[in-house]
Amino acid sequence: MKIINKKHQQIEFLISKSLVNYEEAINFMEQRVNYIAKGKKNEAVWFLEHPSVYTTGRSFESKTDNIDNIPIYNTGRGGKVTWHGPGQKIIYFMINIKDRKSDIRGFVHNIERYIIHCLRELDIVAYKKKGLIGIWTKDKKGNDAKIASLGLRVSRGIIYHGLSINIDCDLSNFKKIDPCGLKNSYVTSIASIKKSIVKKQIDEILQKNIIRIF
Repeated sequence: MKIINKKHQQIEFLISKSLVNYEEAINFMEQRVNYIAKGKKNEAVWFLEHPSVYTTGRSFESKTDNIDNIPIYNTGRGGKVTWHGPGQKIIYFMINIKDRKSDIRGFVHNIERYIIHCLRELDIVAYKKKGLIGIWTKDKKGNDAKIASLGLRVSRGIIYHGLSINIDCDLSNFKKIDPCGLKNSYVTSIASIKKSIVKKQIDEILQKNIIRIF
């Protein structure tokens, strides 16, 4: 992990080039949140990818510890069940919204606008759907398909966990679940929509626009 650019309003922007184990990421965020609450470390935004894993939120109870040998990790974020893995970009936030005099609704709104803007730079029209969290677009068959998901938690006025954007991941992993609790829903990725993609370009777009959230 390293700092990828200068601090912005005392926020450190971090990037991991190798896959980060999900449990390790959770431990890092919880420790960082504790330091932020005590004023010992700056807020942070972290870009990374995970090995293949299913994660569940507070409102979902899993009766097994794996799906087709892919482990399930129960976490404290919002939302139900989803998949993370290679080819899906994760952006985790560790931000003191209390000190920033912000609220979770406003923060979520800014994240959604950020995702839509980034996808627009890739000539992908994306949008919100009423009553649903996340960002959607049209897949090749014209279906409304989810391309980005959000799952956040607040502790002591500090928001953490974050968002995922499907870049060129294996979408078959979503077919084994009801993604985010939505039955018969479609999931897509940038690579499924675009004829060719350059991951470095996508990373640059995501990184340069991240300050829009703040």
